[in-house]
Amino acid sequence: GAETIRSIPKATSLWSRKHRHLADENLSIYYSVKSLDRWLSVRLETLGNTVVFSAAVASILLTRAGRLKSGAAGWGLTQALSITGLLAWCVRVLTDLETQFMSVMRTVELTDLESETVKGIDEVKPRMPRELYRAGEALQALQPSGSGSLPALPESDADLLQSGWPWRGHVEFKNVSMRYNPSLPLVLKNVSVDIPAGSTLGVVGRTGSGKSSLLLTLFRLAEIEGNAGSSITIDGVDIRSLSLQGLRDSISIIPQTPILFAGTLMHNLDASGKATPEDAWRALESASPQLAKQFRDSSEGLNTNISEGGENLSLGQRQLICLARALMKRSKILVLDEATSSIDMKTDAQVQETIRREFVQKGVTVITVAHRLETVLGYDRILVLDAGVPVEFGPPDELLRRSGGYLRYLFDADKQNREKGLIQL
Repeated sequence: GAETIRSIPKATSLWSRKHRHLADENLSIYYSVKSLDRWLSVRLETLGNTVVFSAAVASILLTRAGRLKSGAAGWGLTQALSITGLLAWCVRVLTDLETQFMSVMRTVELTDLESETVKGIDEVKPRMPRELYRAGEALQALQPSGSGSLPALPESDADLLQSGWPWRGHVEFKNVSMRYNPSLPLVLKNVSVDIPAGSTLGVVGRTGSGKSSLLLTLFRLAEIEGNAGSSITIDGVDIRSLSLQGLRDSISIIPQTPILFAGTLMHNLDASGKATPEDAWRALESASPQLAKQFRDSSEGLNTNISEGGENLSLGQRQLICLARALMKRSKILVLDEATSSIDMKTDAQVQETIRREFVQKGVTVITVAHRLETVLGYDRILVLDAGVPVEFGPPDELLRRSGGYLRYLFDADKQNREKGLIQL
């Protein structure tokens, strides 16, 4: 700040002059506001005093004529004296109302904001997007009005969810393209990936390659483009035919940043309140016997208070609690978004062992966005993304044997970076 200004010739005087000009402009507006306030106050007080004077004269005349009792005249004068305050209050309320409605107008302008066309691609200018949370609503949005090209859409997904869906965990991406805003370029471009039930998939790539964006489409945090043949299916069911709550309740996720809420440990493990304490202890034991013992030895147990964001726990403990939360869900699909990139190697090994034992060996489909390549080298398949385009897909051993391949390049670069880090240490 100050050093940069002083380093430029004559910048100090220029900056001071600019600030004085801004201060004068601010004071001029303040002066205008206070002048208008006094202008209004004088007129309101004049109006109020006129009403009081009229009430006083009328009270005297009516009392002398015997048409008004002295008590009623006194009561009338008392009420008339408060007219100035009432007038000022009415003006203040109306002013505040107008000010607040300016915020409403700004909000309406935003929600009605039309996106800009990009080189003539966006012929229809949509309004501000919103989540299509009802069952079948996302598919309904793709159907042109008056068109009968799509079959009858479901009105509820309750029966499907009660049947235990997803039954096996087969996930398939077909020609998936996605952009965050109609005016922005595509971040995923025709991604097609078939993930068999019970298999493991690692998603790797450079920063900005679209790894996390692919997971956003799976949870429908961002809707995919409505191109012909584009879909994401789980066990043959298009996820756009499901409600958002039904879809997201059916998939487990361990995020990169562990999310904990202010409340008890039990509330953070199962916010719905459907699980029993036995289920909670079983999940904690499976995630980390040491962490479970730590809470068992405490006087509060599952009622241990967790601060907002889990600030009273270490980062590793927070991640293990998120792992226990995923275990309690018992879903057929587990998603990890660089879940171990910010924890130490010991906790990373513990998390990976729990995932292999409790998910992979029990036939759960595991999709991992990897920050450390060694985390996913033992997976069944690896998807390599570059600028939103799938450039390689297959078993890691096969991809690593390709001379000049993308995965081989990333592996060698990661190895060189680790060796440089060891040399510096």
